[in-house]
Amino acid sequence: MTPRLTIAIPTLNRAGLLCRAIDSALAQTSREIEVIVSDNASTDETAEVLRPYAERGVRTFRQAKTIPASQNGTFLMREARGEFFVGLSDDDYLEPAFAEKVLALYDRHPQLSFVYTGCAVHYEDIEVPALVGPEVESGLDFLLGHYEDQREVSWCACATRVRNLLALGPQPDDRIVGDMYFWTKMAFLGPVGCVREVESHYILLRTQNDNISHGTSPLAWTREAQLLGDEVMEGCRKAGASAEFLARLRKACRQHVARSAANQFVWTRIRGASVTKAWGWSFECLPFIGLDFRALSRLGAGLLLPRRLLRTALLQGARKQASIRSRAQRADS
Repeated sequence: MTPRLTIAIPTLNRAGLLCRAIDSALAQTSREIEVIVSDNASTDETAEVLRPYAERGVRTFRQAKTIPASQNGTFLMREARGEFFVGLSDDDYLEPAFAEKVLALYDRHPQLSFVYTGCAVHYEDIEVPALVGPEVESGLDFLLGHYEDQREVSWCACATRVRNLLALGPQPDDRIVGDMYFWTKMAFLGPVGCVREVESHYILLRTQNDNISHGTSPLAWTREAQLLGDEVMEGCRKAGASAEFLARLRKACRQHVARSAANQFVWTRIRGASVTKAWGWSFECLPFIGLDFRALSRLGAGLLLPRRLLRTALLQGARKQASIRSRAQRADS
């Protein structure tokens, strides 16, 4: 049977985490799936971990040498046999009904440009429910909601058409945030769908703290956030968005860039960047942050707090956010 949804897992030196991701893919209630894994020339026990999965129908590949993560992702897109594609990081995982609910939504609304699901964002042992939108909304409304901090999308929660991914071409080498590179463009292809229940899990902070985005310099991160915002603004303008819509989006993009810059200071400090290096970055990033109070307060924390206290403060904030959002979800249900 030809699969409808490809669950693609790129991996590199995470043999201890990989089984959970693959097992969650194989546990899907829908049989209309395939699971493929690309080992990016790992030097740990990944090859041994993968060997038994071949007997369970998982297609596995091994790169001859380690290539950029974006190229490994493109390789998986080209190997996909399904109509739809979800990129599952080797430390993330899915709920069993993920594929069934995503495919059912596509069946009800074939015109959708892509579908995302509710997602639990993990800060160590704390799960924060991501913010989601309605079952169907226009691509422009989705983008505005995202920049106004009312929509949160993780790549492990996002199912797209393979043909659309391939038509966009490979992720440019100078882009860091590959998922946003793709879905900010696909939002202009049609309405966006949402499975509002939590059907995926994104591991943002683990004890090992080796999320690739955490090690990106705040300046590089901020410049990319600004570029993405500019591209979204231009796309909405070309799509005929009203002057009022564009004014709201412009303000939201400005705040998003400022807060993304400040957040990256926190992440890089938690990962081990020195205070001296952080202060050097701050002078370059201040023009992007401006007078946004929330961003300035986070920047101040990233510059002044010791690493241990910064991590503690981050976890306390996540715990509070998880409580607030969980109560709101119960009230809505």
